[in-house]
Amino acid sequence: MLRPGLKSIWAVLLTAVVLLSAGLPVHARAGFFNRDVGSGAKPLPSSSPSGKLQEVAPPGAVQQLRQELQRHRPSLRLVDPRNDTIVATQELELSFEIDDWPLSNDPELGLGPHIAIQIDDRSPLRLSDSDGNRLTVRIDDLEAGSHRFSAWAAYPWGEAVQSPGASIQGRVHLWQKLQGTQPDRDAPWLVPVPPAGEQGLQPLLVDWLLWNAPLQNLREGDGRWRLRISIDGDSFLVDHQEALWLKGSNGASSHDIQMELLNGLGEPITPVFNNQLVHLKAPSGPKPGWMRSRLNESQLARLSGSPEPERPETVEQPKEAPQKAEQPPQLTPVEIEAETEAETETETETETETDPIAPKNSDQETPQSPLDQDQATTEASQPTPTQEEPADNDNDLPMNTSDNNPSVAGKPTESLEQQAKAEAKLMPSSSLGGSARELLNSDGRLRKP
Repeated sequence: MLRPGLKSIWAVLLTAVVLLSAGLPVHARAGFFNRDVGSGAKPLPSSSPSGKLQEVAPPGAVQQLRQELQRHRPSLRLVDPRNDTIVATQELELSFEIDDWPLSNDPELGLGPHIAIQIDDRSPLRLSDSDGNRLTVRIDDLEAGSHRFSAWAAYPWGEAVQSPGASIQGRVHLWQKLQGTQPDRDAPWLVPVPPAGEQGLQPLLVDWLLWNAPLQNLREGDGRWRLRISIDGDSFLVDHQEALWLKGSNGASSHDIQMELLNGLGEPITPVFNNQLVHLKAPSGPKPGWMRSRLNESQLARLSGSPEPERPETVEQPKEAPQKAEQPPQLTPVEIEAETEAETETETETETETDPIAPKNSDQETPQSPLDQDQATTEASQPTPTQEEPADNDNDLPMNTSDNNPSVAGKPTESLEQQAKAEAKLMPSSSLGGSARELLNSDGRLRKP
């Protein structure tokens, strides 16, 4: 039989145990992340894409952009309203600040680095315009009550940057809080990250954010959670947070991607928040720039939000002024005089070559006949006539022209000389020498006594 004081103590202890067992939330039980599983239980192993799904490398442009943007470390902060506050207005306005993330939106290549904001299970809002480093978004169609939101720095293709500080999450309440409609502060919840444009482009981007999930795989057998991904009926399990690029072979134009958060044994974790479905519509219009196989330097700069490289023609523009007017350089008076003399000599040579009257070459004279050559030899070998001989020659020529041949007396002297030459050509060559030469005139005829 117990004493009255002991009965009171036992009653208090029993009441406390009952209250604690009844009031413990489901998501915080010991088995939430498989903590109460005995040492003999093994976590569910992860698996690779199977069936019609195949993991592939991202497009070439994605690899270029990732390499260009990896030097940035974006830092995102919520400015207004503060997390988990009540806002007494129908229109919700959220303000953020972003550092070290080049926002851009090219009219030809499409959306560049941007900020994505998702409220509850709605499609993300994508912001690429900022006032300095401030971004603001207004939402006027939210119902009264509690809402959760996520925001993250996104690559041009929509993937979330996984570096610390690049993403935030919070809660906001319109008019008042509603318990049970949102996960608790420390509860895990899943946010699917669809590709930019939410189109079923091949290869498919599969990405997500997982809030409040514990670290795992620090040692063998400590798996705490698994994510089951199902795409058009084919499923696989992953145990680490890393974006995937998948290619399907079913030829479907649209795709349904389901994501389920499980514990290490494969049991669902608060499926009301962690069982999400993303529908990717059929592709339409031109492909975005990040789907190309390769980008040139200008396209890479525009799509990554970096300054465009200077074009060679832009750099050389100041040097084009002297090249525009291709005028001869200014010459000094000495150079002008030298150039004029050179031009005069050139013109003189040209006129000499082209003059039809001037002889082209002294070596090209009319060749002499053998008779002319003998006559020339004979005349060259004759001694120089004495003073008496010219008198004889002078007497002979008038006698020949006036007495013997009066018909040619009136002809010019040039005609007589031509006639004498012609007669000399007809005369046989003579080899007379010595005193015999004195009997002949210079034209080869016998002298008259």
